[in-house]
Amino acid sequence: MSPGAHGSTGNLDGQSSNPGVQTRLAAVVLLTAVLAAAAVGLVTSKTPRTAVPAVARRAVRTAVPGAAGAPNLPPAALVPGRRSGPASGARATLTLGAPVLRVPRSYFGLSTEYWAMPLLERHMAQFKRILDLFHWPGDEPLVLRIGGDSTDHALFDVNVGRLPRALFELTPQWFRQTGQVVDQVSARVILDLNLVDDLPRMAVQWARAAQTELPPGSIVAYEIGNEPDLYNPLYWSHLLSPLERVLDIRLFTSGLTPGIYDDLYAQYAQALATFAPHVPLAAPVVAYPTIDFDWLDSFLARPQRGLAMVTAHMYPYSACALPGQPEYPSVAKLLSENATAGMAASLVPAINLAHRAGLPFRLTEVNSVTCGGVPGVSDTFATALWAPDALFELLRRGVNGVNVHVRAYAVNAAFALGPGGIAVHPLLYGLVLFARTLGPDAELVQTHLRVGAGVHLKAWVVRVAGNILHVLLIDKGSRGVRVDLSLPAVRRATVERLLAPTPTARSGVSLDGQRLGAGDTWQGRAATQSIGPGRVGYELNVPRYSAALLSVPLAS
Repeated sequence: MSPGAHGSTGNLDGQSSNPGVQTRLAAVVLLTAVLAAAAVGLVTSKTPRTAVPAVARRAVRTAVPGAAGAPNLPPAALVPGRRSGPASGARATLTLGAPVLRVPRSYFGLSTEYWAMPLLERHMAQFKRILDLFHWPGDEPLVLRIGGDSTDHALFDVNVGRLPRALFELTPQWFRQTGQVVDQVSARVILDLNLVDDLPRMAVQWARAAQTELPPGSIVAYEIGNEPDLYNPLYWSHLLSPLERVLDIRLFTSGLTPGIYDDLYAQYAQALATFAPHVPLAAPVVAYPTIDFDWLDSFLARPQRGLAMVTAHMYPYSACALPGQPEYPSVAKLLSENATAGMAASLVPAINLAHRAGLPFRLTEVNSVTCGGVPGVSDTFATALWAPDALFELLRRGVNGVNVHVRAYAVNAAFALGPGGIAVHPLLYGLVLFARTLGPDAELVQTHLRVGAGVHLKAWVVRVAGNILHVLLIDKGSRGVRVDLSLPAVRRATVERLLAPTPTARSGVSLDGQRLGAGDTWQGRAATQSIGPGRVGYELNVPRYSAALLSVPLAS
């Protein structure tokens, strides 16, 4: 265990558990779009990395194993069949094993950009309402990570007058606004610190301002940098050259290697230790933990001062890829096991490496599609079915925490805030369903699922306080299924359903018969279903492309 880790991993409830011409032309087009978008702050978290000539490198790096190659997948048939309704004769049987994993109380969180915080402050009541959807009585405060690309474009206390448009200045007002948000929503914060300027002194001033204006004890970690494995010469010369002019420094024009990052981390850790010795650090914040494994291996090969959490980012698909490439998203791909179980399985080596070092592993950015998403894919009902399955797969593989990236104005965002109220995207419903599947003292229970041919059904079972089982059934295929649930219960169970007209629907989504309106409230009458047990348990129809959550009181 690294120095500073002892006694600090509990801050986030960490637990150890067991390529030609067309390509170059495409890269130029992508780079032009990236630069234009970066100037107005609309590029999402992984955009700068696409400004490299070798687009093929990105293609390789974003690939994750599919269902056929992913080890230890849950027992479900994963081959989609022909379209049919729930009365198609497809059957499934679910039985239970023992609880296998305690769900970390701080497992679920959100991530956003530095420039988004004033927006959240202007719409505080709306944002608080969103966060309330993810909580239950007695739950710990949600973990909000502030970072992303804006980390590398943010500067503090530079005193150079008006900054270039590509940069974002952290002013005293920004820190006050952020402090108000954190206080009002009772959040805990992971705060990214700019690494590309190579100025530990600025990082200390940055941290001092944050700890002055944010509620005491609300900062649970400083994250050193943002995706340093993507720092390359073209990144500097085209996207961050304003930093060189403002700061009169020379950036890493030769790129950044794992060894250089290790040295930089040590400098930042030493500088921060003199000011905030009790606030732990998070690193190395790599964009591709499955490919850039050497970054993690090098970093953890020696003790790292103040390190309390290993962090990385993960997206199974990328809008920065070219149509036709395997990593370019589609609705069908979001519904596949590659997007959930395959993604989680590819992270196992990185997870195990962190756990062997005695440290938790957290994805401080995760979503289905990076680079802002693709209209008609990232804003469809498919994301609502993807989200709970993906988050449970990551949990099952040993990820200790996740922060779903909700970059404002992006296609892949779960929601948007504005004068007209909350604009709800389908993804939000999936996140709410995931939160409802959890609860106090949640434990993930082992399941045994037997399904018929052509059925794409997933099942997740959580046992919570009060001797209650939450059974989440997700049908991501074109056939409905009747599920026989062999459960140790004798009382009536309630059923809440997540429904939409089609998996490509952008509207018409409902959860338990209700829809979230712009006025922050649920609209419509709740349609909670009640079913009683039979001789061998419960029986439930799950329509195609839908999900159902059963709350089952167990026999006393």
